[in-house]
Amino acid sequence: MNLKINLRVATTAASLIGAAVLSGAEPVSVKQIIGTWKCISATIDGRPLAGDTAGQLRLTLTADRYKTERGDQVLFDSTYTIDAAKSPAQIDMIGTEGDLKGKTAPGILKLDGDALTICYVMPGKERPKTFESEPQSGVFLVTWNRAQ
Repeated sequence: MNLKINLRVATTAASLIGAAVLSGAEPVSVKQIIGTWKCISATIDGRPLAGDTAGQLRLTLTADRYKTERGDQVLFDSTYTIDAAKSPAQIDMIGTEGDLKGKTAPGILKLDGDALTICYVMPGKERPKTFESEPQSGVFLVTWNRAQ
């Protein structure tokens, strides 16, 4: 009986790992995402951001800091935490200044090689469940490539 249970657990685990590999999703840890990222696409409230505007955005992640900039202008500065045990992994960005100070912007994220996709909403809204930004949703869907 124990052999059957162990075999079932091993088969289930292998299936889940295989599904994660096939989908391109890697486990996400803070250590993996530290660095500077360039925006390759962004959709806000169901509307794609113009390519030239998206190309000006930069994300800097440290062990506990999340900062988005356009040129020298800071757009969003926060601390953050990741819960990689969730599927998809969850990110909470906590504002550090202005009207967003102390407020949490909940989101989800996935890492696929050098592409980091973050899907989030502003404080007070429900965390996205999928990597989609529909019209009227208030969802930000941003894909970043690691800067060289």
